[in-house]
Amino acid sequence: MLARVRVVVGVFTCFAFLSLLYIFSFHSIFSAFEISQEKILENLLKRELSSWTESEIEYFMKLKEFQYEERRTQVKKFCVEYQEQFSNGTSRMNLIYNKKDKISYCAIPKVASSTWCWHFIQLANTTKDKIRQWKQRLQIFAPKLWPPPPPPMLVPSWAETTSIVIVRHPMARLASIYYQKFVKLATHQTWAPKIKMIITKFRDDPKSGDQVHASPEEMVRYILSIFKRGKTRSDPHWKPMHLQCPFCLLNFTVYSKMEELDQDSLFFFHKSNLTERVNYSKKMNSAHAVSSTEKKFWSLVDKEMIWMLEESWAYGTDLQMFDYSVKDYLDRLGLQNILWWD
Repeated sequence: MLARVRVVVGVFTCFAFLSLLYIFSFHSIFSAFEISQEKILENLLKRELSSWTESEIEYFMKLKEFQYEERRTQVKKFCVEYQEQFSNGTSRMNLIYNKKDKISYCAIPKVASSTWCWHFIQLANTTKDKIRQWKQRLQIFAPKLWPPPPPPMLVPSWAETTSIVIVRHPMARLASIYYQKFVKLATHQTWAPKIKMIITKFRDDPKSGDQVHASPEEMVRYILSIFKRGKTRSDPHWKPMHLQCPFCLLNFTVYSKMEELDQDSLFFFHKSNLTERVNYSKKMNSAHAVSSTEKKFWSLVDKEMIWMLEESWAYGTDLQMFDYSVKDYLDRLGLQNILWWD
């Protein structure tokens, strides 16, 4: 009897060891596969598209399509589980629809929207004088040139195009807003009164310090106070991304992340046969997307407010729906210890 027990224990131990070995081996293989994919993409993107072989193009397109399908599934899951948080309506100013070239785009402010509106403007039959006139208002000009179809035709018409929506880590977006609107445009007639109001309401001593610029912490405190009262009323520059485009109404061909926008731009314009007509490598306002400025920004914000960004009434839905993490973001900036309590 004792011998039989020893045999059973031995078999079980062996099975458990082999199972663990399999799990760790599979994880290692999967991790290695992910690394190899990144390396292949990195090497491909160093070369001009014209030098790619047909098999390289096919590999790239299929890999990105698989990625977009995973993101589409994640978005639709949120639409089903949290339907009350979404709306099937959106500002028609956000939708850009080029019927002639069969491409479309939903613009989210401070997520490469100037760059992508410019791409669509390039494809329009408009004059240089008009472009000069609208140079500082590309996000308004592009939808005027390429307005969306009427509501009853929106879904079927959109489905006939190659479409794109671009998201970004909410914390990177906030830092970009600060350096463009609260620093570069601090004396502009639109932003100066808002900055003055923020200093008055959210600075401990409103008469002290810099009276032209609000601090990063003051800006974040202001935005969080708005969200607590109802984020749907907030400025589109910091309004959560999932509320800016009709994610539950429309399917997009490309679910892009700004961190991978070079890849996604190439995919989009190759799929729509427009690589010869659009300078898709051109970027607008890129100076506000530098990691060094982001690090400086978040090092000046109180950790308690950073934690609040994950709340469902703040950017919690954006973070989960688009697979972003506050901790991973801070780690990438070298601010690993910022969330530790004293």
